[in-house]
Amino acid sequence: MLVDKQLRTPTNTTHVNLDEDWEVEYWCERFDVNEGTLRACIASVGPSADDIQRKLGRAAKESLKNNGED
Repeated sequence: MLVDKQLRTPTNTTHVNLDEDWEVEYWCERFDVNEGTLRACIASVGPSADDIQRKLGRAAKESLKNNGED
């Protein structure tokens, strides 16, 4: 039986694991960021998916604020 690798989801979605290429792709797509941004965020706040989401959410809001958009 063949496994469709595009349908993969990490077993534990509370912590970001970047050991496999497909996991990197999954998390980059989930957070809508590139790999460099994801790795920098993990280095900053750790592997907790909730912490990463909060960090990326704040960064997005600050970006809008800096652009003068509401």
